Amino acid sequence: MLQKDGATPLYLQLKEEIQRHIEEGVYPEGTAIPSERELCQSYGVSRITVRQAIAQAVAEGILFTRQGKGTYVTKRKIDQSLERITGFDRTIAGHGLLPVTSLVEVRRATANDEAASGLGLDRGAPVVKMVLLGMADSEPMALYTSYFTPEVGMAVAEKAVELSRERKPFTSFDLYKLAGVVRPVRAKQAFEAALATGAVARLLKLRGPAAVFVVTSTVEASDGTPVEYRVVHYRSDRYKFSVTREVTD
Repeated sequence: MLQKDGATPLYLQLKEEIQRHIEEGVYPEGTAIPSERELCQSYGVSRITVRQAIAQAVAEGILFTRQGKGTYVTKRKIDQSLERITGFDRTIAGHGLLPVTSLVEVRRATANDEAASGLGLDRGAPVVKMVLLGMADSEPMALYTSYFTPEVGMAVAEKAVELSRERKPFTSFDLYKLAGVVRPVRAKQAFEAALATGAVARLLKLRGPAAVFVVTSTVEASDGTPVEYRVVHYRSDRYKFSVTREVTD
């Protein structure tokens, strides 16, 4: 119960009560919490106090509101470490979720400017394009668009089709070993924020223009030869990235 004569403001006490219910599973992730009126009646406080508590919880990322629909518990974000490349299945399973990969598209294509630059090819050179959708508990999380040199691409595409039919989670890094064509040893990457529109927003089930993390990678073999140019769109509402960095003088 709230301590109305305590030193801690009532709205902070109520925010902590809501947070405790979330941690105990009373309010599951993604579900609505009781309405303002119900919280007022349950805790014997004013609507102003309830609104202050909700506003504080929203500011802390504990809750989010949908206009005209209510207030919901925020889903935990997937913490992706930048210190090493980890497979999608291990990352998702490590958060207690079920990983699934859907093969959206695989076909022969021609290299656009970005893919050609990343792979060291001429614009319009033949490549293999593959699009994968990574899901957690059936919720879209990340969209992978890869361009491969033809020899590598046809081999990994065959394995992608096989794994997709078996409904096994995978990314392109898992396919190299299975295909036995080349062993990637490094990825040169860039990170930026962008708005998801069109097919990206549709496949990730985002409403209208929505913020995403965009990670572009040039994957290289041991001799430095680029074998894959990849663009990944991560949902910013479901992902966060972390890294430990040394402090220099």
